[in-house]
Amino acid sequence: MVEQQSMQLKKMNSNFITNKGARKSNQDVVFIKNMGLDKEIFLLADGMGGYKNGEYAANFIVNNLYEILKIQNSYDKSSIQLAVEEVTRALATENKKQDSNMGATLGGVIQDNGDLHCFWIGDVKIWHIKNEQIGFESVEHNLKNELIENKVFVEANSAKKYNHIVTRAIQNDIKKAKIDYKRIEDFEQGDYIILASDGVTDVLSNHQLLDVINSEKNVDDILAVLDDKLKETAKDNYSLILIN
Repeated sequence: MVEQQSMQLKKMNSNFITNKGARKSNQDVVFIKNMGLDKEIFLLADGMGGYKNGEYAANFIVNNLYEILKIQNSYDKSSIQLAVEEVTRALATENKKQDSNMGATLGGVIQDNGDLHCFWIGDVKIWHIKNEQIGFESVEHNLKNELIENKVFVEANSAKKYNHIVTRAIQNDIKKAKIDYKRIEDFEQGDYIILASDGVTDVLSNHQLLDVINSEKNVDDILAVLDDKLKETAKDNYSLILIN
């Protein structure tokens, strides 16, 4: 089975959309690159720190993380966490030089032969779509979810506000750069992986995403329909990577 999955993954396709939405600039960064034989990395960073600084931080993070991860022989939660911590220290040094507080939330997928290693920090979202249903959905690191996890009552009119207060990010504090991780070993033909920034999840529900994916024939058509919807409704930068 592993050999069969590996053969399928060699034929993986991916494409993406990214747009500034109603903002003045786009601080989302999409990064897709080959890391050697049967290895590929997909990263989506949502920059924080104001005009220019957010985009700079997002680019700094994805490029430095790629350089660290591409020389690793294998991947798991621990090895990816160590790489993220190294990047966090480097960004903290850069922040000190620039007297800045820039950073980014991040979602990533590493394809390594027959396995997909998914990881995220903050509110970049990851889904695994299997058999036209959601097989896996990441939980964002925001104040609303943290309160729910700690069984603190959240009023409905406050929930949206708490959605945008991230509790983890790559910035200056290694303690707040703690990843969550999911290894996917059953990625097969017909499956999809989605990475999306909060500009997407703010306006499109899981039901709407599934409806588009299950209605369209290929990656390009899916992204075209989603882009049209997001252009009409997104108030923030929006980015989405679709892998199949």
